[in-house]
Amino acid sequence: MRLGRKTLLCALVVPLIYIGAAFGQTTQLNAEKKKVNGSLVIMGGAIHPDTEDIWQKIVALAGGKGASIAVIAAAAGNPESSAKRTIEILSRYGATPFFVPAAPRLANRDVKRDAEDTEIASRVANAGGVFFNGGDQSRITQTLVRADGSESALLTAIRDVHMRGGVLAGTSAGAAIMSRTMFYEPPDVLRVLQEGVQPGRDIAHGLGFIGDDVFVDQHVLARGRFARMLPAMVAAKVTLGVGVDENTAVWVDADHTMHVLGASGVIIIDTAKATQDAAKKTFNLKGARISYLERGDRFDLRNKLLAVSPFKTAGSVLNHLDANFTPEFDEPRWYADVLGKNILVDLLTTLVDNTQKEVVGLALPAPTHRNRSLGFEFSFRKGAETRGFLRIEKGRARYSVQGVELEVKPIRLPIPLYQIE
Repeated sequence: MRLGRKTLLCALVVPLIYIGAAFGQTTQLNAEKKKVNGSLVIMGGAIHPDTEDIWQKIVALAGGKGASIAVIAAAAGNPESSAKRTIEILSRYGATPFFVPAAPRLANRDVKRDAEDTEIASRVANAGGVFFNGGDQSRITQTLVRADGSESALLTAIRDVHMRGGVLAGTSAGAAIMSRTMFYEPPDVLRVLQEGVQPGRDIAHGLGFIGDDVFVDQHVLARGRFARMLPAMVAAKVTLGVGVDENTAVWVDADHTMHVLGASGVIIIDTAKATQDAAKKTFNLKGARISYLERGDRFDLRNKLLAVSPFKTAGSVLNHLDANFTPEFDEPRWYADVLGKNILVDLLTTLVDNTQKEVVGLALPAPTHRNRSLGFEFSFRKGAETRGFLRIEKGRARYSVQGVELEVKPIRLPIPLYQIE
C-alpha cells in the first residue's frame, strides 16, 4: 500500500505549460467575442443512463429540477428515436426536456426552414440548456450554419443560452462540434497518421463553443483516437487537445476550468513545444506532452494548471526524480498495438509507477489495410514534468498522470509482416 511514500497534505496544483497558438483562417461564426456566463458538458460517447454525476450535473447547470432542456438530434440517423431516449433519461433526473425538430434526417421537414423558424429559436433561447445527441457531426453543422458561413437563427439562440448562463451539453458527435475544428469524415486512425489530415475532407469547422485554442475529440481511449488528434492539431494549428473517453465527460465552467466526470478518463495533449522533421514526408512529431485525468481532477484551460482531485491528494505522488521514490513495477513493457482499447491508460499508468524510463508502442496496419508497409512507433518517456498520482481504494489503483513526453516516428514494414513457421 506504499505507506512509506510521501503523502500530500493539501490540495495539489501542478503547472502544465500549455501555450496558445495562432490560428490561420477564421470563420464568420462567433466573430464577436463576448463574455460567456454558461457552461459546457462535453461527453465522449456511450454515456450510460446510470452514470449519475454526468446527468445530474447537466440538469443542475440547466437550472435544477424542472429545468427546460432543448434536445437537438440533428446528428442522428433517426432523430426522433434518438431524442426520445435522451428525453427519457433527462426526465428521470428531473429535467423538462423537449425535442427540437431541426434535423436533416427528420422526415417531411425542411431542415433549413426549421433552423430559421423564429418560434423554434425562441423556445430554445428560453431554455436552461441544450443537449446535442450523437451521430454524424457534419449534420449538426449543416443544420445550424448557413451556406455563406453565417449563423442560423437556431444557432444564435443556442449561443444565447450559453452566453447568459445556461449549459450546452453534447455526446459523441455532439462533443466534436464543441471545438473550432472538428473531425469531419476521417478514415481509421492509422490511415489518418499515414495520409495526413486534409481540411474539408478529414477536418472541418466546428461550432467553437469551447474557444479557438482547444481541440476536442471523443471515444479516445476505447478507440485509440488519441493518435489521430496529433495530426489534426498540427493541421489546425491548435496546441491543446482534450480527448474524452466513453462514459466520461468534462464540465467546462464559466471560468474555463475543466472538471472530469464519469467512469473513465480524459487525455490532455500539449504540442506547444513539439517539432516535426520536415524532411520526412510522413507524419512525425517530437516533444509533445500527454497527461491522463480521471473523475474529480480539474484543468484550468486559461492558466494551464492541473489540479489533482482531493481523493488522489490523500494518496501518493509518483515522482521519478525523488531519491526516495520506490516504483511498484520493475519490468520492461512493450506494446504491439498502442491503438488498442484502453492500452494508452495501461501504458501511462504503468510507466509512471515503473523503474523503466521509456515505453514503446507500435501502430501496425492490419493484413487488409490499404498501406501495409507504413506503421508508427510511439515512444513515451518520463521527463522533468512527469508525475503520477495514485490512490488505492478497495483494492483498485486509481491514477492520474502528468506530462509524459511523446515522440511519434514512421516505420517501414516488410510485406508480409510475418510468415507462419
